[in-house]
Amino acid sequence: MPTPRKRATSQDVATLAGVSRATVSMVLNDRTEGTVSEETRKRVLEAAKTLQYTRSRAALTLREKHTRTIGIISDEIMTSPWAGRMLRAANQAAHERGYFTLSMDRSIEGITQESAIHTLLEREVDGLMIATMGAVHVRVEPGAAPIPIALLNCFNTCAPAGSTPPPDFTAEERLTQEEGPTVTVTGPTLFPEFGPNDYQGGFRAAQRLIDVGHERIAMFTGDDVVIAKRARDAGFFDACREAGIKPRFVSAGWELDDGFRAGSRVLAEPFNRRPTGIFCIRDRVAAGLLQAAAVAGVNVPHDLSVIGFDDEDYFAERLTPPLTTIALPHIEMGRAAMSALIDGIEQPKSVVPDRSVFTCPLVERQTVARPKGLS
Repeated sequence: MPTPRKRATSQDVATLAGVSRATVSMVLNDRTEGTVSEETRKRVLEAAKTLQYTRSRAALTLREKHTRTIGIISDEIMTSPWAGRMLRAANQAAHERGYFTLSMDRSIEGITQESAIHTLLEREVDGLMIATMGAVHVRVEPGAAPIPIALLNCFNTCAPAGSTPPPDFTAEERLTQEEGPTVTVTGPTLFPEFGPNDYQGGFRAAQRLIDVGHERIAMFTGDDVVIAKRARDAGFFDACREAGIKPRFVSAGWELDDGFRAGSRVLAEPFNRRPTGIFCIRDRVAAGLLQAAAVAGVNVPHDLSVIGFDDEDYFAERLTPPLTTIALPHIEMGRAAMSALIDGIEQPKSVVPDRSVFTCPLVERQTVARPKGLS
């Protein structure tokens, strides 16, 4: 095995360039105006490149009192393609501001939120982000860490003294119907929280089916009681109620085979009784419904309109037909959470802890049409 090459020092760069170490420091820290000539600056940079010199992060940390490192504690996002774009956006935002990230996966046996916080604090991270694949409640105590914390796609069950945790959803969160990452701030929290407006997304899905004339409307919902299910159910129900329509709820689940089983049962019903428009709590459930429709000889969208939720990468647009869906604003949430966290590190008094919910836009494709009999 070859002997590892000795790491170059700033003195090595200075010797090769024929300058002092102070000059090397000024060039590498971009403090050359009025002190170092352009010719000398280029010579130093060329010497550093030749020697493959990199500055010591430990030395920078001692001088700046920061490691420029963010710790991310997550769950299955780390090992699943689902919601990866949320963390990718957060990492991109960190990179753009000169930070890098260390990640710990709570889905690994033996790693808890508390142990992950302890481990990352030992690595002297400047801030912590807690992120979850689905919108859920977490518990982060006021003194969980002596550094800034931000919550991504999850909401704290702890609340500031004298207040109560925000509800899972409110009618006020359905303040806008514009497309794009419109943000509604809902109240004070212990730490900045960033999540989707699931209530508004469910409302929008029902409204789309109603707008094209559907009256026999159903929702294939989850088989649990997580935040996302409760909020999407409530939004869907409220939109139907405002239109004078009584919706039907079918407990399905969250996976493709759940959608197929529920779809097979519902589509076996007489034509004049079964729904003409169905909203599915997740794109994968909608994909299962599309499969069931194909097996049953039901044409989508002419016989049945279908709307999903998520706009999952490389999935919804590749179904047959391409799926109309409600998009989760993962990219906007990820960038906003990381930006707020770094703001809290660099300017602690500039960030006001509150909950920010992001609009879930409708992505129109080819699975929604007017029901038969309407021109």
